[in-house]
Parts: sequence; C-alpha cells; structure tokens
Amino acid sequence: MKIFDCFMYNNEDLILEIRLNSLNNYIDKFIIVEAKQDHQGRVKQNYNFDLNKFNKFKNKIEYIKLEKFPKNYDNWQRENFQRDFILKGLIGVDKNDYVVISDIDEIPNFENIESIFKSKNKYTAFKQKMIYYKLNLLNTTENEWYGSRMCKIKHLKKPQWLRNQKVKKYPFYRLDKINWHIVNNGGWHFSNIMTPKEISEKIKSFAHSEFNKPEFTDIEIIKKKIHLKKDLFGRNFIFEKITKEEDLPKYVIQNQKKFSEFLI
Repeated sequence: MKIFDCFMYNNEDLILEIRLNSLNNYIDKFIIVEAKQDHQGRVKQNYNFDLNKFNKFKNKIEYIKLEKFPKNYDNWQRENFQRDFILKGLIGVDKNDYVVISDIDEIPNFENIESIFKSKNKYTAFKQKMIYYKLNLLNTTENEWYGSRMCKIKHLKKPQWLRNQKVKKYPFYRLDKINWHIVNNGGWHFSNIMTPKEISEKIKSFAHSEFNKPEFTDIEIIKKKIHLKKDLFGRNFIFEKITKEEDLPKYVIQNQKKFSEFLI
C-alpha cells in the first residue's frame, strides 16, 4: 500500500520544503504539477520548479509540466484543469493505494494516520489550523479549514471533484452523501507565508482576479498589513501567536533559525 501526495505548484519553495520534509516518512510519491501559465492567464518565462533545490527527495518526486490550458478557459477553469492534471501522475498505480489532494500550502498531519486506515469511511478530510503571514500566527476567527482530502485511488473520481465536496453531515436521504472520516488536529493551512513582494505576485497570478488591484498588490500596503496583523482583503480576522511548539510541524520547530524571518 502506497500514499501519493498530489498538489499544484507555482513558486512556493519555502512551503514546499516544509511539506516535503514533514511528510517524507509517510509519502511514497510526491506528484507536483506546474503550469506554464498562471491562473489569470499570464505566461511564465520559464517553469519555476527546480529539482536541484530538493535533491534529497528526487527519487520520490514526479514533476509534471502543463504546457498550456485549453483556449477560452477562465481563471477557475484553469485552476480546476491544473488540479485534475494530477491524474497524469496516477496512471497505472494500484487502485487500492491512497491519494492525498491538497493545495501546496495545506499540509496534513499524519501522526494519527492509522485511524484513516482503520476507518470504514471512504473519504478523509483533515481539519487544519489557519495560519497567516508567519508560521506561528494563527487565524482564530476562521480556524476550521478542511483543505487536504484523502481516499483510495479507486474512489477518486477526479481531484477537483474531491476538492469540491463539502465536509458536512448530509441528510440520511441523500443518495450522493459522503460519510467523512475527520482527522482533528489535521495539519495546517499556511496562507501567504511569503515576502510582501511574493504575496503581491501571488495576488496577480491566482484565480481570484477580483483582488488584482493596487490596494491589494501594493507592496508597501502589504508590509503594513503584515506588521499590523490585518487581513489583506479587509476581513475582520483576529490573529494570535501560537505558543505551543506541538501545534507546529516538527520540521519548523527543528529549524527555527532557518525560518526566523517567518516566525514571531
């Protein structure tokens, strides 16, 4: 039985480093999909992923390039198409193996992985902490995020389909209901753990093009919001420092000096 960790990549090397090191003992193959265009349709000069930066994991990484999106796709269709391109890396694998579908910054906590294997439910959702700007800055206002999903490959219709399924209790009469296995303390959603310049570039590239405006992309404004611990988009989030080391990935705790720029 193998586990495949699958996600899209743009240029998030810091989070990728944390992900690979945190999950390495559990994952048999990392499937990484990068597109030549971003989700707003801009064409990159070059692909960003550099395997040499992650040479330690080269035997576990399958890197897939998406040359171009279908014509006339909008932002969300591009994102969905790239996520479903993950299937290219699952051709020929055992249908009883497991697949994890996440965004790159949604890192599951596998410390209780045996509970997943023992569960009778076909689908697993990881209840994750919402982390903003810094690796130990918790969003206490919106702190139930079911980002990472997991199932056997034989139960995966498409990656985007799994992403779209709501994690909730369904009425008994719903024929299409999913009985979820929930992993509490299921990991972290590390949002915008980047420099202000990188955050600005992210806003210009991700599917939410409604935020691609100067009041959100201006680097000085972003710096100020990070300093004041204010949400980029004006949501009334309250942020608090995480004080317990056990609430962070072990790799971060073991490398605090390395990540000092992104710790408070």
